[in-house]
Amino acid sequence: EQSRYFLPVTSDLAFTMGYKINDKTSAGFGASYKMGWGTGWNNIKLSSEGIGLRSYVDIKAKGNIWISGGWEYNYFQSFNDISAFKNSEAWQKSGLIGLTKKYRVAKKDGKMQLLWDFMSSKQTLSGPALKFRIGYSF
Repeated sequence: EQSRYFLPVTSDLAFTMGYKINDKTSAGFGASYKMGWGTGWNNIKLSSEGIGLRSYVDIKAKGNIWISGGWEYNYFQSFNDISAFKNSEAWQKSGLIGLTKKYRVAKKDGKMQLLWDFMSSKQTLSGPALKFRIGYSF
């Protein structure tokens, strides 16, 4: 069925903190929030559609290319308060490995990632095995 909406259904916001172990290795952890936008221009309604906890390790491969890995726990259900998170069956585990390209644009550091979730076939809610992410550092 063709989409009739002009807004994205959700947007993901993530915040991570890392520690530079040496010039070639960094590791960290973070959290993510999935915000719902409603169903169109006439029905914009912000909602909480999920949260996540994550960790990562980046190892420099060559130049601005890095090998990246990480572990995530994601809660992909709407919620109104934190009591919803008690349902451990609703949390999805992901193991990620892939490549990161780091770059600089207008004095801002950014990165693009292509990651494979090697646990995607074992998920109760099947999602895409490949994940493409873009991020900026502040």
